[in-house]
Amino acid sequence: MARVINFWSFIFTLLCVVFFFIAFYYSALLNINFCLAIILFFIGIAGFFGINNWASALRSILTVVISAGLILVTGFIIFIGNLFS
Repeated sequence: MARVINFWSFIFTLLCVVFFFIAFYYSALLNINFCLAIILFFIGIAGFFGINNWASALRSILTVVISAGLILVTGFIIFIGNLFS
């Protein structure tokens, strides 16, 4: 089960990156992207239990790093946007 979580959390993290660039045109989607990145971060941590080779370890590490980066960048954009509104 954790192996499946590992794979799908990586796929959804990549989709979240694409969703991040789409959110530049529709600013209301940034909050959805932020919440999705937080959920994928925790699911990516749960995916560490499904590591059985180097490819799944790399997927787990990339999932956590990419989703943490998305959380930081999106959170910063939302925070600065709220300051100026």
